[in-house]
Amino acid sequence: WYQRRVREAVVSTQSTGSSGINAEYGDRMRFLLCLALLGAAVAQMPDPAAGSRTFLYQLQMGLKMWVEEGSVFKPNGMGFSSAVSTGASFVKTDICRIKHPVAKNHESAILGVACKAAFVGLYEDKPQCGAFLCDLIETLEGDAPLEFFEAFLGATTDDDAFQVIEDHIYTPLMEWNCDCTLDVLDTFMGCKSNMGEAKILSVNMAGLAGIDTNAPYQKGKGFNAFWSEFIDTTIPWSSIRTVVDRFTANVCSNDNRGDKCYSYFFDTVTKLYQWYMKSTGLKPAGRSSASRKYDSSCTTFNMEVVATGGFTDIKEALVNKMCVDDCSGLYQDTLFGCCTANMIQDNELTGGLEDLATDLKDLVVDTFDYSEEEANAMFSLYMGYATEALGMLRNPTCDNGVSYDMIPCGADARDGEEGETSPCAGLKGKKKKKCEAAEQEGSGEEEEGGSPCDGLKGKKKKKCMAAQEGDSGENPCAGLKGKKKKKCMAANPEMA
Repeated sequence: WYQRRVREAVVSTQSTGSSGINAEYGDRMRFLLCLALLGAAVAQMPDPAAGSRTFLYQLQMGLKMWVEEGSVFKPNGMGFSSAVSTGASFVKTDICRIKHPVAKNHESAILGVACKAAFVGLYEDKPQCGAFLCDLIETLEGDAPLEFFEAFLGATTDDDAFQVIEDHIYTPLMEWNCDCTLDVLDTFMGCKSNMGEAKILSVNMAGLAGIDTNAPYQKGKGFNAFWSEFIDTTIPWSSIRTVVDRFTANVCSNDNRGDKCYSYFFDTVTKLYQWYMKSTGLKPAGRSSASRKYDSSCTTFNMEVVATGGFTDIKEALVNKMCVDDCSGLYQDTLFGCCTANMIQDNELTGGLEDLATDLKDLVVDTFDYSEEEANAMFSLYMGYATEALGMLRNPTCDNGVSYDMIPCGADARDGEEGETSPCAGLKGKKKKKCEAAEQEGSGEEEEGGSPCDGLKGKKKKKCMAAQEGDSGENPCAGLKGKKKKKCMAANPEMA
């Protein structure tokens, strides 16, 4: 507060000019400056507001201690620490020239000539995308981090804390992601072949940064030659582009309510946090917003299996949990909504992830001399787990008949060859089972001779019954009126 008041006073002084400064104003400035110095000396992060026995309090205390260590931000949360500010200033000075009407044409030490020009072009088309790194540093140097720290430390409930994270970090990040990620990636991919121009890849600058410029993995290549080639051709950009494209398309699409899918996934994480708290016995802060329509066993999991069991044990435990009929409605809404279906059924995304894992495995083996065993432990093993899990999620069914609808957003729940909407669409658990059983019984009765007019009402039923009478050899003109009946009678004189 003190420093903000001083900044406001300085701005006011600059706007009025030196002639507007009188003795009274000078006294006020000296007073505010003294307050600012005093405030800087005693300023510290606020204490956690959550109850001292809650898990949220532990998180808040951990954040407070991390900030006050001064490793990234100053202990009072106002700006970068000295350890970070030098590097941040270098990046800011170099990258923020993209915004400058004259300096935008100067060479960039980080981007070189071609990539600097490419990002200037992106900035002129989409300012929030082209100068994103500059904007990020300016944001972190400003009041935004302190505002977040104060808001999070001031949260008294878990719901309040998640709302702070969503408002200050998650939503702005996802909005930028939807607007800019692909544009930034495509811009860099279009100029990466010229990254050898960048001075940060020179031996001199790397040496100043304490980087080994003759590492064994360079295999005799010069520092600049190795890293420019690594950036241009060694990194699997094609796989990365596919994964980023499909991930962005899915999280930025709308669900069936018109909300963004990234909001659905944030809500899912919030609920999983609540389930984790309940399963571990940690004390929540405030009353949980979790649904109370379901038995408490639906939101309690055996965390010992997760902590000590292997993949097979964890998979078996989760399958058993998901196959509890009374809980299926909760899991359908929380875990298997249409946004999840979008992701799971996106073959291009899942194929891209598999390709990326393979490419990264080959990269660490061929470039950095990892053994096949080490690379398999890093990528192949976990990719195999992920592939098996995705296969289960594409068609989640249980031996006891419990199943989940994996219907992408915007798709109709349709049944039958002619695309008629199933009367059981949208039902879940026991209700869906009863509906499907009733449908089967109804279809069986019709096959055994039930009237095809059953289920019709009013005029539709009368016409159907009249048509049925005609088919059985009775008066074919029954139910007709006026000219239509006269024509029918003329065509069937035996009925006259």
